[in-house]
Amino acid sequence: MNIKEIISEKLYNIDIQIVVKELQNKGYFSFPKALSNDALLAIEQDATKSKLNLNNNEISGVYSEKQYFLTNLLSVSKTFYDFVTSNFVFDICKNYLGNEFRLSALRYYETFGGHHMQWHTDNKTDRDVAKIPGIIFIFYVSDVEDGEFQYIEGSHLWSGEKAYNDYDDDLIQKKYKDKIKSFKHPKGSLIIYNTYGIHRAKPVTDKNFLRKSVFFQVDTEINNSEPIILNTKFISTVNSDIEMLFGFGKPSNYKVFPNTSIKSLPLSNKVIRVFLKYLIYRFSRCIYDLAPISLRNFIKKVIRK
Repeated sequence: MNIKEIISEKLYNIDIQIVVKELQNKGYFSFPKALSNDALLAIEQDATKSKLNLNNNEISGVYSEKQYFLTNLLSVSKTFYDFVTSNFVFDICKNYLGNEFRLSALRYYETFGGHHMQWHTDNKTDRDVAKIPGIIFIFYVSDVEDGEFQYIEGSHLWSGEKAYNDYDDDLIQKKYKDKIKSFKHPKGSLIIYNTYGIHRAKPVTDKNFLRKSVFFQVDTEINNSEPIILNTKFISTVNSDIEMLFGFGKPSNYKVFPNTSIKSLPLSNKVIRVFLKYLIYRFSRCIYDLAPISLRNFIKKVIRK
């Protein structure tokens, strides 16, 4: 899928300086219906075909309480790779960040009702606040009428003076309520924002709520990132820009977000079915292994019929 099939013609022909000026002045740029439905469908299918594959030796996603993530999107989605490496993305990064930048993190994610995200900035590493300029691209894979992305306009100009990344809800409502910009947009809409800007996803209590999005971050720090698995068959051309964007030959020592384990796996009907299927199989296999050889041979004959 070429870039003209991925993004709208109007966005494809946009003056990059318009994007840059919006980022400089407001801290964000938004464009409704930026990505085509075909591109969104391809990305979503690639990102969700292996949602819960415990102990399966293939690329699959993880659950972190009320969210699902696939951080290895570049290993399964050629469409996403084509967008990330497009002239559109490179032109924005070069005109806003300069000549050196690197993809530091990415993920397809789904957010369910009840998830609460604190107001925060993304100019940080897994260790502390970082003075690393960067921008983030987010696009909606589903229509967003609630639980939308929110941004404090202009906060990228002063948040770097603080020695912290997280902001209390009450503080934001008290001091910056009139600066909150909400992005209720249809699927395919694109938001680009400065990592120093204070933002969040608006909390939703509806248990049936579901928002699907894709996120990727590009920083001026070229010597580190989260580990990124890249499917080499997607690469048709290798040049200095590609090498720089993916950090070829450079460390990738940041911890992968989110930090998950079996403890962060939510209890759901699907999870219960998976574990019941596992327990029934293991119990049956244990009985089979302890049975006399004559009985095992009989069972084999029955199964083969």
